[in-house]
Amino acid sequence: MNRTCCRIIVLATIWNLALAAYANAPGGFTTLVTAPVTTATESGSGGTVRYLDNGILHVQITSGGNVSSIKYLKPGNPGTPSANGLEQVSQFGVSTGGFGNHTAIYYYWYPDGSGSSYYTNSVNLVTNIDLGYIRPYNPAANAVVADIETHYSLGRGNAALYIYLVIKHPASYNVYTNCDIDFIQMIWPVAHDNTNFLCEKMFIDTDVKTALSQNGAPQNRAALEPNFYDSRYCVGVAGLPGEVQQLTSGIFSNQITGKYSYAIDYYKFGCWGRASDINKIGQWVVMGSHEYMNNGVTMCEYVNGWGLMYNTMVSPHYGNVGIVVSSNANWTKIFGPWALYFNSPSNAAAGWTDAQQQAIAEQSAWPYAWLTNSSYYPPQNQRAKVIGKLVINDALRPGSSAAGAWVGLAEPDSGGENATDNWQFQSDEYQYWVQCAADGTFNIPDVQTFSTYGGPASYKLYAFSDGTNRTTGCCGEFQTGAFTLNAGVTNLGTLTWNVPHQGGQTVWEVGIPDRTAREYRHGDEYAVPGLWLNFTNEFSNPLQYYVASNNWDKVLNYDQARYGGTTGWKWQINFELATVRPGNYWLNIAYAGNDYDHVYVYVNSQTSSTLLSGPPAGGGNLLFRQGIHGKYGVQHFSIASSNLRIGTNYLILAEGSGSTSAQCHIMYDYFNLEGPAVSTPRFNYFSFANNKFILRGTNGTPGATYFALNTTNRALPVSQWTPFYTNTFDAFGNFACTNAVLSGTTQKYFIVQVP
Repeated sequence: MNRTCCRIIVLATIWNLALAAYANAPGGFTTLVTAPVTTATESGSGGTVRYLDNGILHVQITSGGNVSSIKYLKPGNPGTPSANGLEQVSQFGVSTGGFGNHTAIYYYWYPDGSGSSYYTNSVNLVTNIDLGYIRPYNPAANAVVADIETHYSLGRGNAALYIYLVIKHPASYNVYTNCDIDFIQMIWPVAHDNTNFLCEKMFIDTDVKTALSQNGAPQNRAALEPNFYDSRYCVGVAGLPGEVQQLTSGIFSNQITGKYSYAIDYYKFGCWGRASDINKIGQWVVMGSHEYMNNGVTMCEYVNGWGLMYNTMVSPHYGNVGIVVSSNANWTKIFGPWALYFNSPSNAAAGWTDAQQQAIAEQSAWPYAWLTNSSYYPPQNQRAKVIGKLVINDALRPGSSAAGAWVGLAEPDSGGENATDNWQFQSDEYQYWVQCAADGTFNIPDVQTFSTYGGPASYKLYAFSDGTNRTTGCCGEFQTGAFTLNAGVTNLGTLTWNVPHQGGQTVWEVGIPDRTAREYRHGDEYAVPGLWLNFTNEFSNPLQYYVASNNWDKVLNYDQARYGGTTGWKWQINFELATVRPGNYWLNIAYAGNDYDHVYVYVNSQTSSTLLSGPPAGGGNLLFRQGIHGKYGVQHFSIASSNLRIGTNYLILAEGSGSTSAQCHIMYDYFNLEGPAVSTPRFNYFSFANNKFILRGTNGTPGATYFALNTTNRALPVSQWTPFYTNTFDAFGNFACTNAVLSGTTQKYFIVQVP
């Protein structure tokens, strides 16, 4: 899995190793070009534009605050970027096909769209020049009740343009409605001629398949993309969203693609972009931090497709929520800076490697020392660092570990957003997430100590396990706090997460608790448009799965959708029980996401008397937007032991919301069946006499079922234990049974009585 090379690595030990390895400097700084940064106005884009120039980049910005041109001159090449540089931004729009009419790097702050900005000032910083543009709130024209500033900063010797937004809602705006921002997105239409994009290959990761293939080999997301000409002459596909289109020309003719194939979890990536083997150039979005992103570490959104690159700070897709600020609140948040980085690689793959190293360089420099003109971006000496160690104790999954677990700081919301105290739906404040080292230690650097509403920030610490195989990982999440932070180091010490369970033993389990459906069939193909159209040819209804086969990665699909697009799809989970103990059993389901759907659970029947229902209907449109997860949740279904039986049992998971919409679906992360606790060992030593297995200890129970377990098979589910039976007890409370398998062994066994 190659995704980890793009992950933001901020753990102290790994971080120091990374810094020792990279040769990149923040901003792509080079000593080859020493020209000062200049700014003035000139003609361009059909009018007067303002520019930034440092001898490497020549950037034109329209009067409305959008980037109409970036010309890049490789450091060391003769000439000037204005006269000799390669254009990096589309210079003409095309309204046909999937490309759309895009001629500048611009921004959406929905529901307003974009525009209405004007130049406000230039600031000469220590190393950079910063150009500011503002769109003040106009109640007659705007829906977003906030003032929005867009800033561009370019430094001496930099091969990267920095961009950031400052969004302000003054308390004086209480005469208007709440500030409601659904979407904040940058859209970059990359340069092309009439046939080809300047950079013919895109790079995101290598472990996710798309619908495109060359010579019969499926492509991943680090590969050739359709050229500009082919992307124009494409057609819609019946049953698929309009963003998905079929190509009609070129090497990908008759194949389908779309921007949803290129969605990622933003926090887990440091860069994405394009590069060229032909033109020896690369163009990248590079992240120094994700602290300003909405909805936390699992926030998902697309970043590429149809010759466009995106950076989405606030997204309403995949179950995310936008920003809601009360009309009487005084609120300001800074989004960014992020970098548009350019390089001159020997080949496209080398450009991607360099861009990943540039991401490490940008992260090492965060918070940027040059950004001194905004009081909303505190320097490092005014920020906090939070360290500690996470320990996970999970009695029913003893392999669970804090290694790689995600630990984050978020401010529990007061309820203005979709959910209180749930970082998955928090957008108005900052969040900070890192992964634990192998020993569970964590280091969260550069935490802002003041709230976006003013005054000290109040954070909670949240943690969840990132299961990487069948034995690691656990369900749910840990939290502690709230607490305020001071500048400097805060050591939280050892934090112990004792994972709760409804039952006392795991009877069986399915999946890997990693908050995605990636481990199931097609889990690496979720980015393929229209994959669900073939489910009726591939799977039965009901789908039959046998727990004992332990092959859920091949049999269970990554998504339980509408069968054939309109019909409910039933999944039957078949399992064996060697014994049934009195009391309650629990079916525990961890959901990776769902879209306006429910699951109905039937136990050894399909009558209403055994019906259990959940989860509540949600959103996210994960299937059509080609995601592998939305918003996580866990539900516990109580099952009376009277509904189970010794021998063969089954559960029916019936998909069905009552709607016939093809978009209704459920994605599972992990589920298990837990039973009443197994009794503590009644006997723990034995002897052999005359080929009989003699237990000595407390009186046994006539009619009970006993299991002789060594250290190996103790870890197996109860359904896989081999019992032996006895009703014979001597006067001393001992009992004996003949068991050839155990006869003559010297290994110590533990004897367990059930019930």
